[in-house]
Amino acid sequence: MKIVIPILIGVLALVGFADSMYMTLAHYDVIDAQSLSDSNICTLTDGACEKTLSSSDATTLGIPNAVLGAGYFAAVIGLVSLRLIMGKWIASIPTFAFLIAGFGFSVYLTHQLIFQMHEPCPFCLAAHTVNAFVLGLFAISAHP
Repeated sequence: MKIVIPILIGVLALVGFADSMYMTLAHYDVIDAQSLSDSNICTLTDGACEKTLSSSDATTLGIPNAVLGAGYFAAVIGLVSLRLIMGKWIASIPTFAFLIAGFGFSVYLTHQLIFQMHEPCPFCLAAHTVNAFVLGLFAISAHP
């Protein structure tokens, strides 16, 4: 059981990374943002994905939030890799602080999406949900 939760965290982080990279490619027009709106997922939310990508809230300090998410999830994948190699979490308190900071940012961005922009982008919300599960699973896994 000691290895199951870190593997689950790693799988979730891979999902978050893939989601964030998809949105990064759309942000930089490698993938047409209109194709997001035409996807089955985004048509359910009346094109919220395209609207979210084009909003002023799509970046933080000039860096696209999707890029920040991809970097965050890549770091989590690295931390999980170290955990699997070493057999224990390395620097568990700083790691927990890093995950809490990431979760706090997700809460802020979710608030912006729902209450300020009124655009429930499913790709964005998926990454934020994955982030919440990563934090919760880490808290369970790091507890002795």
